[in-house]
Amino acid sequence: MKNFYKLFFFIIILFGVNFVISNETKAEECVVTSGVITEASANNSCQTEPDGYGIVAYKLYLCTAAPTAPTIVSAADLSSCVIVFQEESGSSVTLSTGNSLNLGGTQTLPPPGLYTHGVMHMNNTFAITAKKEFAVAYNGQVSGNGVVCVTVDGAGASGSTGDSNDRTICGNSTLTAGTYTESLTSFDRPFSATATANNVAGTGANITAYLIDTNEFLAVNDADVNNLLGVVEFASAANITSSTSNVEISFNVGEGMSVDGIGGEMFMGSGPFQATISAN
Repeated sequence: MKNFYKLFFFIIILFGVNFVISNETKAEECVVTSGVITEASANNSCQTEPDGYGIVAYKLYLCTAAPTAPTIVSAADLSSCVIVFQEESGSSVTLSTGNSLNLGGTQTLPPPGLYTHGVMHMNNTFAITAKKEFAVAYNGQVSGNGVVCVTVDGAGASGSTGDSNDRTICGNSTLTAGTYTESLTSFDRPFSATATANNVAGTGANITAYLIDTNEFLAVNDADVNNLLGVVEFASAANITSSTSNVEISFNVGEGMSVDGIGGEMFMGSGPFQATISAN
């Protein structure tokens, strides 16, 4: 790869359970003092960084115009887009804040031009690994009680029909965290296949996420969901020139996990992440 002009691609996909599923205002960032979490809001819900945040990515596009959204009878029209990353079988990666990441697969520099949008095609599953200490004791959804809570090895869905629990064990510092894989099958209750946010994190970028089926059509219910498509409108167009080379992808998962202690029982689930693609 050769020089790739300065390009910042913000793709904050909104799939935190507490925010996306309930359609409530985004939870506050957790207050952490000497490694101990004190919930940041009155309802004991906040967002923090997990120890591990796993995703599966298939394709990444840059577009010279807005793609046409998918419908229940057609896939998104990406004729104005070019693929800059592709791995048909999926590239499984664990994200961490500030670290560059090679997604593997086939990576291609786009031709010169002004790019106004980005599209990320990814799996609708998110693997969370976490061990957190709290200022007060909680009950684990699986078992235990204590100020230290961990995720367990397991899998479940968050969708319009409810959330699969049994994610956590609480006790003391000897606990070891497992990895809980969460499948997002709806953005709201009742079922919703679309979520939108404008001026994300004050960047000026606007983002829409779509839950899609095996045909890449817009999903019609929880059972129909197969993958997720995220479309970003950049705050300003990226100017790619013929002298470009070298693309680098880094992530921010500082608020990549939602923690919720309502009712004295600790819930841990996926929160939003930010991927920044930069080039120079």
